[in-house]
Amino acid sequence: DQKCEHKLWKARLSGYEEALKIFQKIKDEKSPEWSKYLGLIKKFVTDSNAVVQLKGLEAALVYVENAHVAGKTTGEVVSGVVSKVFNQPKAKAKELGIEICLMYIEIEKGEAVQEELLKGLDNKNPKIIVACIETLRKALSEFGSKIVLLKPIIKVLPKLFESREKAVRDEAKLIAVEIYRWIRDALRPPLQNINSVQLKELEEEWVKLPTGAPKPTRFLRSQQELEAKLEQQQAAGGDAEGGGDDGDEVPQIDAYELLEAVEILSKLPKDFYDKIEAKKWQERKEALEAVEVLVKNPKLEAGDYADLVKALKKVVGKDTNVMLVALAAKCLTGLAVGLRKKFGQYAGHVVPTILEKFKEKKPQVVQALQEAIDAIFLTTTLQNISEDVLAVMDNKNPTIKQQTSLFIARSFRHCTASTLPKSLLKPFCAALLKHINDSAPEVRDAAFEALGTALKVVGEKAVNPFLNDVDKLKLDKIKE
Repeated sequence: DQKCEHKLWKARLSGYEEALKIFQKIKDEKSPEWSKYLGLIKKFVTDSNAVVQLKGLEAALVYVENAHVAGKTTGEVVSGVVSKVFNQPKAKAKELGIEICLMYIEIEKGEAVQEELLKGLDNKNPKIIVACIETLRKALSEFGSKIVLLKPIIKVLPKLFESREKAVRDEAKLIAVEIYRWIRDALRPPLQNINSVQLKELEEEWVKLPTGAPKPTRFLRSQQELEAKLEQQQAAGGDAEGGGDDGDEVPQIDAYELLEAVEILSKLPKDFYDKIEAKKWQERKEALEAVEVLVKNPKLEAGDYADLVKALKKVVGKDTNVMLVALAAKCLTGLAVGLRKKFGQYAGHVVPTILEKFKEKKPQVVQALQEAIDAIFLTTTLQNISEDVLAVMDNKNPTIKQQTSLFIARSFRHCTASTLPKSLLKPFCAALLKHINDSAPEVRDAAFEALGTALKVVGEKAVNPFLNDVDKLKLDKIKE
């Protein structure tokens, strides 16, 4: 250890060579010998002499691979690799540095490694940034998306694509292709605002990727028994048994989870609440357009949206200009999609208003209202809005009756036998049975569709008790 810390580089070189031999000799990973070197490993990778550093890196790699205590050195060694190895001109130094990082991941220190590599992306030296991205890409390619956390990488991708350095942009493109291999289209929303030329280049690369789900090729220590098992199966020529659980290799990733939430309430125009009440429809339109731009953000920060929802609901319910009704409905859709369950508390306030507005027959208004109510349904449960929906079923207007039944049919599709229990089925079936005898054919057809959907979702046994008094002709129509 005196040699390893000597002022003369030749002495250090001989120290590292000796260390490497010692490390290769210790057979027991839990040997107390390993602990003696804990304080030295960082010096191995950060040596100021390039030739000596290479030998130090070799010794460090053997240490990390074999020493039970090596995990304790993760933070300082990886940070040393990032700052003092990734900037070296010798390709061999970088290769060893990357290998050391991957070895730490293998010994279950993935999060600490990733943290240091992500810090390295803020370095001034483009060489270091490129090497950090390359290491993350190799880690993802080998260990897979269950081990490498994708969200923090995806968060910095747009910034990397804006880099002035071509090498950084090229490396960002490579990792974007690798991420796409694992999560497919979930990567699209977070990258929607990058330069259109870059996006087009990515699209071209994405199309070339094989469609099958990728599999990890390298495993954590704890998973290596799994690797041995796979090899045994392949040796036995039985790749088929391995086929059964392939599906769970790739986690289904929801694009929404990868996005950063955007705060929009403070960005509403200062005079928004005055303008939305203005006499001139052009001013009301301006106010709504400002909201429409904000709710295009695919994920919104939680907050108190009560006043905004109330203002939009008023436009939907009361505004005489149908173009503005459609625009306000679009804004509600954006809020529901961006807030998801956090919008649920407002659902009951707006559902009746939207359903009653279906008296409008203009296709673009009807479509905007349908999209809004469908998006709002996903933020809540049928149970929560059932009273509001059932109350509208008694409306005199045939279009409102028709559209409410169609909404119920679409909502049933999202239900299962457990979320559509008898207590809910009974009142809905009763209301729909009134409609199958309605004088307007479109109302009858919509009610048949809703009852048919319920039958498909929960089965005849659950629905039949409510259909006792229905004549055979109508029953056949429901089943059809």
